[in-house]
Amino acid sequence: MKRIWLTAMLLLATGCDTSGFRDAYMALDSSGDRERERFFTDTEAIFCVGKLASGVNDVTVNAALRATHLYDPHDGQAIEVDYLLGVSEEAPGKGEDITVSFELEREAPEAPYTAGRFVCELSLDGELKEKIPFEVALPDCPAAPIFDGGVCAGFVLEGARCAGALKGPCVCESDGYWACD
Repeated sequence: MKRIWLTAMLLLATGCDTSGFRDAYMALDSSGDRERERFFTDTEAIFCVGKLASGVNDVTVNAALRATHLYDPHDGQAIEVDYLLGVSEEAPGKGEDITVSFELEREAPEAPYTAGRFVCELSLDGELKEKIPFEVALPDCPAAPIFDGGVCAGFVLEGARCAGALKGPCVCESDGYWACD
């Protein structure tokens, strides 16, 4: 009788977890097809993606974004921090092949992503399950065409020299705008 009770308790203790992540990573798209660990300040979109299975309808997936280092826009040096930048939640329901994605937000659609090192933390029903580290780097030069007087602050380091779209080389000045020859 005692052995049966212990076996039943063991089954209850191990059989309660009916949801879990199969994979978790960062990507350029919400479906998770373009997986990355490194992004740039001028990246179009950044997503934290979780692939999971759930045997229950009421599972809740939470995402928390933490900054661990922020890059100084003047010299690119990493400054250690511990900031909680945002949280989000989804209730995807029951299924064997569920994809949840959380898009990182910027201050404005035309603004750069903040440069630094970050962690996306994914939780199931309030229990932390995955930590996904990633970087948003300052590129040497942006992918978009550069025009005299355009904003460069936050996209590249101050003093960056890049080819202009219409004129010769452009420099990211200390006022945060491109100055082209």
